[in-house]
Amino acid sequence: MLRVTNLTLKTDHRAMLMRLASLLGTWNQAHNLVSRQLNEDQLLDLLWEATAFEQLLPLNASIVDLGSGAGIPALPLALVRPDLTIEAVEPREKRCTWLRFASTELGCKIKVSQRRWDPQWAHFDYVVSRAVFPPETFCDSVGVLAPKSLQMTGESASEDQRSVYHVLRGRERVGLVLAGSEVGPMNGEPAP
Repeated sequence: MLRVTNLTLKTDHRAMLMRLASLLGTWNQAHNLVSRQLNEDQLLDLLWEATAFEQLLPLNASIVDLGSGAGIPALPLALVRPDLTIEAVEPREKRCTWLRFASTELGCKIKVSQRRWDPQWAHFDYVVSRAVFPPETFCDSVGVLAPKSLQMTGESASEDQRSVYHVLRGRERVGLVLAGSEVGPMNGEPAP
């Protein structure tokens, strides 16, 4: 049986993400970074949901956002957790251009690397990702960092040994975070 815990999104984080949502909405019209059917409020909610990871990451952790794409979760995490060292790994040049532009415009520090993930990399504390690999192949795909991995999915969990966290926006369930065996909650705040 899966262990399920709730992660409740912090309302002050949503307000912090408004400028990012506006920038993403503008860039998305020309570059199709996320679904063009999303309005600005939906974009804002998508970014806000990515902040759920911050409750599972200790202070000053080094993380890699695998297949960063539009920068989700790298950019939202950089805004709400400036203590994190974040590298966004993305193979597509236009998305790397967006990531560099957004991080500069927003004054948040992330390193952008245009390359593909290597499952043997172990020089990060944690790997985070949203919708890059299906839940059932994610741990094999991230390799040695699987025990220190966080994956945001829709409503799909896998039967591996990861913990399942429901992401709550108010009382509404908006997705799942699957956490590797060496990841646990920080009691609502990053660990010192």
